[in-house]
Amino acid sequence: MQKTRGCYTTLKAKNVKQKCFSIKILLTQGVSFLAEWWSNMVAFEKFFWFIAIPFTVLFVLQLILTFSGMGDSDSDGGDIDVDSGFPIFTIKNFITFLTVFGWSGITFYSLNFKEVTTVIIAAVLGIVVMFIVAALFYFIKSFEQSGTMDLKNAVGLTAKTYIPIPEDENGSGKIHITFQGSLKEIQAMTKGERIPTGSMVKVVEVFNNNTVIVEKIKKGENK
Repeated sequence: MQKTRGCYTTLKAKNVKQKCFSIKILLTQGVSFLAEWWSNMVAFEKFFWFIAIPFTVLFVLQLILTFSGMGDSDSDGGDIDVDSGFPIFTIKNFITFLTVFGWSGITFYSLNFKEVTTVIIAAVLGIVVMFIVAALFYFIKSFEQSGTMDLKNAVGLTAKTYIPIPEDENGSGKIHITFQGSLKEIQAMTKGERIPTGSMVKVVEVFNNNTVIVEKIKKGENK
């Protein structure tokens, strides 16, 4: 039994050694292949790889953080609050653009497109996809915030009319108001005269879950 176990141990050790040796050969061959592949690549194509690889990693991390609830756009230093308008010049959009730009450049250059044509197509695709992704994040965030917005916190605050508000509650307009830490666009009605665009108003009460009652602030009146 001892010999058998010793023999088994020796064979097992040999098998492990052979497997380790095989893996080492595969790794060496893989590194050699990558080095040769990279050295044979022209500088123009390398430019796109330098962009595609790091920004793809950042893009994947961005998606993971966003859908895990950790990538809130309000907390990103380079991002514009979604309530202040459609966000374009943000770090997230920049990463998206460069990711698509890099892989598009690699793809179309490998299809023998000319260099100028490759850059133009890659840039256009990057911009298109950037707008699509930005729109998705914008609407997702808008839905999230609309579900947690408490209009009671807006009572007593001043705002600026964005869309004219009809007189005597005969319809609603819209106002821009800052509360709960960001600029928001909400529906508004008034019990008095018509309020034109650009007029300063004060929120006096909440009408329903998404509309407030406002009154116009006259010149000289304390806000």
